[in-house]
Amino acid sequence: MAYMKLVERNLATLDDPVTITKWLPELAAKKVLTGYTTDAGTGQKRYQFEDRKGEITARMLMNHTYGGGHTFFNKLLLDYVQDLGVWETANEAADPYGVLLVSPLLWHPGKKTNYGQGLDWLAVLIERISKQSLQDYLQEHIFDPLGLKEIGVEATYGGVAASLPHNAGKFLPRKLRNGDSFVTIDVAEPEVIKRVNAFPGGDYHTGCLGTGLVSSVRDYNHLLSILLPENMGMDSVTGHRLLSAESVREITSPQLPEHIRDDSRSIPTANATPIVLPADLSSPALDPKGSYGLGCGVQGADRVLKNGGRGRSKGSVYWYGAPNCEMWVDGEKGIVVSVWGNYYPWNDDAWVEFVAGVEGSVYEGLGQ
Repeated sequence: MAYMKLVERNLATLDDPVTITKWLPELAAKKVLTGYTTDAGTGQKRYQFEDRKGEITARMLMNHTYGGGHTFFNKLLLDYVQDLGVWETANEAADPYGVLLVSPLLWHPGKKTNYGQGLDWLAVLIERISKQSLQDYLQEHIFDPLGLKEIGVEATYGGVAASLPHNAGKFLPRKLRNGDSFVTIDVAEPEVIKRVNAFPGGDYHTGCLGTGLVSSVRDYNHLLSILLPENMGMDSVTGHRLLSAESVREITSPQLPEHIRDDSRSIPTANATPIVLPADLSSPALDPKGSYGLGCGVQGADRVLKNGGRGRSKGSVYWYGAPNCEMWVDGEKGIVVSVWGNYYPWNDDAWVEFVAGVEGSVYEGLGQ
């Protein structure tokens, strides 16, 4: 939504590669990491690269075909970043922008579907074009126009939503499952140290980039309701038009070419962190005929749950949050559903089963 507002104002494009070369020259200059050989004497890896073939566009960042990886999910990229000796400081949690700067591509643009760092690069792109931090941009152009008061960037990255007086006690810390128990991993009041060269005053992007929103379910579902067919970008509560109908169609339409639609909608794990487990979005009980939209998944056929029950409808737009959050917009049924667990690891078996149970109950209640 944030990027499409820039497109509507003619400040950015979906398909002109000049948008990337002009605003993200670091990304445009990257080579493709193809593998490595191991030195027989020292055991050290010698990483091999190719010059990039093909242009990168903003659309590719959002439909996960731009060629990049992610250290949580792609072992080759994790090994490379760790071997650089920067992992302790330049990792996805401590410094998302630092990881972007040192990460090569893993494939040539448009040749493979892979959930990578595309949305992080998109956040940098939004900040540079708007000359605002992502938090300030979202607040001015999305949250305030919709009257949303319980949403913002998490405190770890300098956000204040959770600490505002009207939100006192509303936001719970995330936890990590450890066997049969849970460990709280968020500190109550994180210490935030600002870099001298932090954007927008400087040139270093210190925000959470493609992750890090906190919200109440009410505000998040309010935001997602913009995508319902009866709204098509219009907020039914305030009457404010957030997006054009054409932008909504772009976001919610399947974006992947057929020849790469299913070559990697599986999300592996690189074992970089205990907070994610592998998933395969193309599995029979999830979305075997689906695709990515722009920053989301698009259900390719009516979902059939493992127990044979009906789930979300064909064309539903869905996505996940790493601390076991799942949300979808079912245009056929006119509903928005969010199920939030607020704990890791993502894709935990108990959570997957719970969401399936909720989904089955919702559609059974709708008479399916």
